[in-house]
Parts: sequence; C-alpha cells; structure tokens
Amino acid sequence: MHSLLLPLTLLALPAQADELPAGDTVTEAVVVDLTGSGLDAMADFVPALLPGDIALDPVSDGYSGLYGYCYLGGWGYALSDAWVSVEVVDAALTPGDEVLGLEAELSVHINDASDPFALDLEFECGDTNCVGYVEPFTALVETTVELDIIDVDGVPTLDATVGALDLDYSDLDGSDIVLDDCAVGTAETILNYIGFSMYDLILDQAGDAIDDAVADLGPEIEEALEDAFSSANINEDVEVGETVMHVELYPSSVDIDPSGLRLTMAGSMAVDDVADCVADWDPGTSTYVDGAVPDPGDWPSSITDPHVVALLSDDIGNQALYGLWRGGLLCYEITEELTGFPLDTSILGLLAGEAFDPLFPESASLEIATRPVMAPTLGFTGDHDVDVLIDELGLDFVAVLDHRATRVLALDLDGAVGVDLTLDEATGALAVDVDLDGESLQPTVRHNDFAPEANADIEENFAGVFDTLVSGVVSGLVGDLSFNLPSFEGLGLTALDAEGHGSESDWLGVYAEVGPVSYTGGCDDEGGCDSGCAAGGRAPGRALMLILPLALMGLRRRP
Repeated sequence: MHSLLLPLTLLALPAQADELPAGDTVTEAVVVDLTGSGLDAMADFVPALLPGDIALDPVSDGYSGLYGYCYLGGWGYALSDAWVSVEVVDAALTPGDEVLGLEAELSVHINDASDPFALDLEFECGDTNCVGYVEPFTALVETTVELDIIDVDGVPTLDATVGALDLDYSDLDGSDIVLDDCAVGTAETILNYIGFSMYDLILDQAGDAIDDAVADLGPEIEEALEDAFSSANINEDVEVGETVMHVELYPSSVDIDPSGLRLTMAGSMAVDDVADCVADWDPGTSTYVDGAVPDPGDWPSSITDPHVVALLSDDIGNQALYGLWRGGLLCYEITEELTGFPLDTSILGLLAGEAFDPLFPESASLEIATRPVMAPTLGFTGDHDVDVLIDELGLDFVAVLDHRATRVLALDLDGAVGVDLTLDEATGALAVDVDLDGESLQPTVRHNDFAPEANADIEENFAGVFDTLVSGVVSGLVGDLSFNLPSFEGLGLTALDAEGHGSESDWLGVYAEVGPVSYTGGCDDEGGCDSGCAAGGRAPGRALMLILPLALMGLRRRP
C-alpha cells in the first residue's frame, strides 16, 4: 500500500478554491474505502497466517503390575508419530457496527492414511500395535476485529484488536478414528479398563494443538492488519531532482459500518526553502477547496463494485505541486546536452520565418529557459485520468546582441498535459503514460520587441517546434515510466481505474480490485526495492513516479 498511496497523493484537482498556507495540514487528504466485497477478498490472507503441520509430542504411560508381575494389573500405552494439519477452507471479513466480523472454516487433519500415527498398547502381558489417523473434520472459528487510531510516540497509528476466538469442532467424535493392524474393540477395551478412551488419548491431545494454533491466529491477524495499514503512515523527505519535499501522511480516523471500512488520513507536503527562480512570484499558499468527501458507495456510473477506493483530495495534490514548484522544480534550461543537437538562432526561424534574420544574419548561440510564474495544478475532467494544468509557464529565448545577453522572445504557455495510469495485473507494474504534445499547449507571445509582426506566426508554429525540440526530450524522461506495486501475503491489486469524483470534481477516485497475484515487487520502508520500484531504467524516488510529468521541459535546472 505504501508504494501506491504516496505517488497517488500527488494527483489531485483544483476547483473553485480558497488558499492554504504553505505546509499547513490537510485534514482530509486521502480517504480509503474497503467495501464489503473488498474485505471479503482480503480475508484470503488468513490462510497464510496459520502454521503448517504441527507435530504432537509422543505420549506414554503404564504400570508394570503388582510386584513386577505383569498379570497382576500391568498395562501401558504409547502414542507416537502424531501430527495435526489445519487448513483454511474459507474465510470472510464482514463489516458490522464499529467492528469487523471474521469467520473461518477450517479443515483439520490428524495424520492420514499415508502417514499414520503409531499406537502401542499392553495389557496383562499381552500387547497390540496399531497405526491410524482421524478422518478430516471441520472446525469453525468466529471472532471480531476492532480498529482504532492510537498514539505511538506522538505518531497516530492504526491499531487492530482481535476479540476472543470461538472455536467449534463439536461434530468430532471417536467414530472418526481409523485404526489398522489391530482390533479396534480390543484397543478400546484396554483403554477403557485403565480409565482412558480413544477420544481421550488421541483427540484431546490433538484438540489442544488445534486450540493453540487457532489462539495464535488472533495476534497474527492483528500484526498482519497493522502491517497492511502501516503504509498510511508516511513521514519522509522526498528528493525530486534537486528539490526536497517533506511528505507527511497519517491516519486520523477509522469508521466501520455494514457498508464497509473507511480510513481517513491527514497530511501535508512542504518545501522549506523558496527557490530564487520563483521567489518573486511565490504567494505562500496553495489552492484549497475543502470539498466534502464523497459518501461510501457513491461512485461514478462507470465503476461497479470495486474492492478498494482511494479518494485523493485536490487540496493535498495541489499542495504537493505547489511545494515542488516553490522548490524550483520547473526552473530549467534546454541545453545541447539534452537535445542532442546545437541550439542556435535558427530555431527562431522555425517559429517566425525570416522575421529575426536581420538581427542574426548568421546563426548565433541561443539559450532557452523556463519562467514558471504560477504553480501547476491538476484536473480530472478531461479525456485523461489526470491533467496537469499549466498556467503562465514562460519560455525565454536569450541570445547575444551587441555583446550582451538579450531576451529576444518570451512566450507564456497555458494548457494541459494528460496522464493515464495502466496496471499490468500479471507483473504488478503500474505504468504512468504521459500524453505530451505541442497541440495541448497554447502559446501567447509575452515579449517580442524586435519582430512583433511575427507574433501570430510564432503562436501558430509553436506546436511543431515544441514537438521537434522539447517533446522528445521530455518523453525520454517520462515516456516509459512505471513502477512495481507490492503484494501482501499473496494478495495484490488485479485491476485499477482512475476517474474524477466529487460534486466539484475535486477528488481523484482510484478504484481497484484485490485478488491473488504472482508478483512480489515493491519498495520497502527504507526505499529499497524488491524486483525494482521502477521499470525502464534507473529506479527514481518513490514520489518521483508521478511528479516527473510536471516537469514539462524535462530539462536541467537553471544555475
């Protein structure tokens, strides 16, 4: 869960909004709903928590007879090579009023025909040696699970408490015992004579082992649930390029009713220092809507019965984007190193024809740098899962005139960059597909003192020049971006959709299904990766996975 929550919190939408001071807490940053069907699917993790075969200690007892004469009351028994196996046939987590109900049907084996136990009996100088097993029988387990938010060393943490376990295998009786190589009646007569029975000797001891195994299930479930939700606690510094953003996310409430479970998380994303390149434009606030959280089960008509719903607030998403902008993430320059070909004033000719030729009769060196006046935001109402909304992202074209650097052309870009999420259910790879082309950006000439008559041509020709000059550079950085989701006790996401939600489309809804998976990849708490957190090259930081599309120019930071 950690590998999915952190990057997805960086995708949220602005609506008609107020402002949130930099670094302030968003009280409803992320809301996760586990539906009734989702909880039922998650119950498949229970079998992994039970032990395999449980070996029973050999037991024996006896009496040699009065004065050592076996015919004067001597007896003895020994049970060895016995084992118990407990398997989960079916398990269900059912939401109720403030608790989850857990029910499990167990199939219990006490040895089997291929690997029987040994039962040796002696009575008044005679003996009989038996082998046997118990026919598989059913045991039922019921309990409840409570979830609360507690304070652990100042950190709000989800705590699971499993109630008393009710174990029922009342249908088991002595007739389920199968003995070979001896007379069952003789064996039972001997045991009855000395005050025992088959049930006492075999089933009671096995029952103790079953009770112990099931008793351990409670703490195992508590630990498993707490581990599964531990990704709701994030407190770390995330490096994106040279920008460091502190990300904090923690559970603030958990609610259970018959419709399912809802976990609400609060958090913030902040950059401490304002980059010099945006200091003149920094408002000190991010866009803030504080829209009502959609009700459980209130999904778009295209979504049917998801297992997990993650609702991501526009407030936390826009705070993240503002923080990255504030840290200078969008301050870049296009360089020859990135484009692979020289940058010179011939690019002006692609934009404006011959309008700039009088200034540069011969090609001269040209610098192109971004001027990010406003922080980008995100929208969910377009044709893509998410749109990165760009407003007043400037491009400055600087060349040397009269022996000094001169801004000969400046553009402002407005528009959107589409982002779509695609899950490969076979590998657990979540691909971030970025649709970036010049047609999605509308240029406006802000500054052109030298050839103002060419402004219309520049704006018309920009898309083609962008695709030639910039789009390939950016696509090389973000075009093959993907990362591997983790699995939990053999369970993982098997399907995923994303769509805008809420009365003002101010929430990003991520709708997923849970089921058995073969993949195991993902990142650990220290940022290490099993099978890699990213595909298509060197693994980026975990938050980088969905931040890169924001870096429109995909270029090196300006010194």
